[in-house]
Amino acid sequence: MQGDTVVRWLLVFGGLVGVFVGAVSVAAQTPFRAAETAAQTQLTEESPIIDSIEFTGLRHISAAAVARQVSLHPGDRFDTAKLRQDLHALGRLGWFLSIRVEEQSRPELTSGVSAQRQRIALIFQLEEEPILSGVEYSGSRLLTRSQIERLLEEKKLPPGLGEPADPARLQRMAMAIQSALDVLGHPEASVQVHRQLQKNATVRIRFAINDGPHLPVRQLRFEGAPGVPEKLLRAQMQSIAPWKPLASFRSKDAYTREAFEEDRQRILTYYVDHGYPEARIGDAQIEKIAVCSRRWLPFPHHATRPGLRLSVPVQAGPFYRLESIEASQTLQQAVENQTGKPIALPVSQGRPFSQQEVDKLRRFCSLRLRSHHSQSDSTPFPSVNANPVFDPEKHSVRLKLNLSDSPPYLVHRLEFQGLHKFNDRFVRRRIPIREGDPFDDHALETGLTKLARIGYFKPIHKGDIHIELDDTRHTADVTIHLEEIGQQRITFDGGRAQFGSTLGLAYTVFDLFNGEELLPAKLEGGPETLQLLLGIAKDGIFGTRGSLAFSIFDNVIRPRFTHGVQGPFVNTHSVGINVPWTYALTDSDSVGVNYALSRTTSDQTFGSSSSTTGTNSVPPIDLRTHTSSRSLGTSWTRDTGNEHVSLAASASGSFLGGDENTLRSSGEYARVRRDPLFSSSNAWAFRATFSGVGSYRGNAPLYSRSFAGDQFVRGLRDGELGPVAMTDHAAPSGTIVPSPSYAGANLITAANAEYRVPLRNSVQATGFFDLGSGWLLPNWLGPTKPTLLSATNGILHGSTGVQLQWTIPGVQVPFRSYYALNVLRLDRVIPLSSRSLLHPHNRLGAFGWGLGSLF
Repeated sequence: MQGDTVVRWLLVFGGLVGVFVGAVSVAAQTPFRAAETAAQTQLTEESPIIDSIEFTGLRHISAAAVARQVSLHPGDRFDTAKLRQDLHALGRLGWFLSIRVEEQSRPELTSGVSAQRQRIALIFQLEEEPILSGVEYSGSRLLTRSQIERLLEEKKLPPGLGEPADPARLQRMAMAIQSALDVLGHPEASVQVHRQLQKNATVRIRFAINDGPHLPVRQLRFEGAPGVPEKLLRAQMQSIAPWKPLASFRSKDAYTREAFEEDRQRILTYYVDHGYPEARIGDAQIEKIAVCSRRWLPFPHHATRPGLRLSVPVQAGPFYRLESIEASQTLQQAVENQTGKPIALPVSQGRPFSQQEVDKLRRFCSLRLRSHHSQSDSTPFPSVNANPVFDPEKHSVRLKLNLSDSPPYLVHRLEFQGLHKFNDRFVRRRIPIREGDPFDDHALETGLTKLARIGYFKPIHKGDIHIELDDTRHTADVTIHLEEIGQQRITFDGGRAQFGSTLGLAYTVFDLFNGEELLPAKLEGGPETLQLLLGIAKDGIFGTRGSLAFSIFDNVIRPRFTHGVQGPFVNTHSVGINVPWTYALTDSDSVGVNYALSRTTSDQTFGSSSSTTGTNSVPPIDLRTHTSSRSLGTSWTRDTGNEHVSLAASASGSFLGGDENTLRSSGEYARVRRDPLFSSSNAWAFRATFSGVGSYRGNAPLYSRSFAGDQFVRGLRDGELGPVAMTDHAAPSGTIVPSPSYAGANLITAANAEYRVPLRNSVQATGFFDLGSGWLLPNWLGPTKPTLLSATNGILHGSTGVQLQWTIPGVQVPFRSYYALNVLRLDRVIPLSSRSLLHPHNRLGAFGWGLGSLF
């Protein structure tokens, strides 16, 4: 509240004889300073009884609204402490300019007793703040009115037109505007609040904004004894990084206290994880400088640019190495009893001490104890302590692992702050800890990662998580601050489809009808494919852990085999609906059921794709087929972050109806494992996959085959993983001649191995080895079968090479570029007749690219 309004009030301690009446004013939000003796006064039988409570001076605010804010009521005994709390509560509302309390005695004769019993009336004399009638923003060239209003809305600081002009809220609004200017590189900006009182007890507020000079961070240096190259420390700074590309457009050249604190925590974490547990980083010293630079436009000249220089004091401290890792006998016995195997600790002697590795080792031991722990056992699983013992003389660390003597902390309260558009239930379903459960920091971290991955919340940092431990009750109160991005989201998507790479745009709206539903719309396409999808999805259907979705799709596929084979060419157009239902068995396992109804139109062209001038030219032959399909499928998926397993099967036709009678199945296993030998930032990645489709009645449609290429084995083109078939082709002269064409495959198996090395700026280098094979099994096709070249069916393809992958900023879609050497490939000469030979072959080496990760 503006000014220091002093609220004073008189406490009356009357006996049976005298009553003292007084009135004083009290300052809102100012701690009440009562005499020590009054603060220690307890309710006794002689305390006066409150006969009535009155509120005077109110003009716009109702007395009932004020009465709901106080805890004293008529009929209660007078309590000094409660009155003090009520005065604080009224002051915090920001409704009143001043508050006065008057106490009046109302003696009443008690029947049968000659003495009087004291009764009092409390009269609150209130002076309201004027009603806010308008807000103006003036003086800023950087922030428009709409930008400021959007900023205040995001900060949950609306002006509150038609409400009392709360000075505290107005001051917070001014600070929010000033902070926004700080982020834009104007640390000397100022915002003043001017009040213009009107005659009708209203007030207009004008925020006078002074942008101040533009002072971006021009230089940054580390002083003291960093112990490591400055280049490594700069790499940890993500919030203040003026050397990064487009730093000014990304607000990375602006100094704010919050941004520096985030970077300081990142640097400290780096030190602790690289052998410097005693590192210290001081506050940044800020100095205004002028940097001289040469400009070329509109003519060559020298220009002086003002800015800031940050000097960060750093003391790395001594370098510590890990000497030994010891597990107590109790821990070893507990792990062996639970798993049946002795605990295997990594050999890390001589490596730099890393707090991150210590936490991973503690979690590893906890998971070993937890993995076989009975779910029906109500006793909480034991926790593991990891205690590093530092030797300051040898600069070594001995790590001791043992079972905790005390029981694990139980989650007493789990609270999510900052939720406005999303409800608490939506967040809790994605965090695998509950009140009453043992506190598991790994489960909390996993849940928050999944929550941030959905894209409706800003990244969650350690500073957003507050954990308060109660050692007496052995409980933990967890408070997590979330910052919502919004219910609407526009994202770019892309990846590797069956025919080439695709890039798409997805628009999603969440909770439009207040039912936690998701409404997605997606348009994705490439040179040979186009997909349009509209849908609706709902998590927690019927109060369960299941999710139900409904989507309408329209797909167009137009493959272009322009690299050596002739006809037939197929254009496929599919429209239909898809209804998947998914149920989460555990935090990592889920099962699903899917029903699809579609209608597919296929145009197959035989012969020349373009007419040839001449009397004997024969136009191409077009064959159009229409197929309706009704399929029902099931799936099971496990995704733990580092491991992915999926199995799926579906059937169409028979009692489901439709023209298509096929069976489909697929499976995939992928795993990413950190490199334990060279660097923990590198990783090994493996994938094995299979897919198959066949007809159990009638002909299998052509579009059910897979014309696979480098989505399984890099270096192959579309269709080269499958066999080659001979197809009759109409020559321009009118004669029918056989022509080789890719036949597709109905059974595919593949395996991939990668070694991934992360580089800078979202770039990753990969060495890979791929194996794959495709079969077209005639018995799975139905009565109509192509004329296959059996020598090309089931060929084992293999390639090895290097790949660079860059995640495109903003779009967040990986772009891959690779060179593959096909060490196992198709390269055979096949006699077609006594006079003709066919030489189908794949390239020995090939450059390729694609959007999206391979796996």
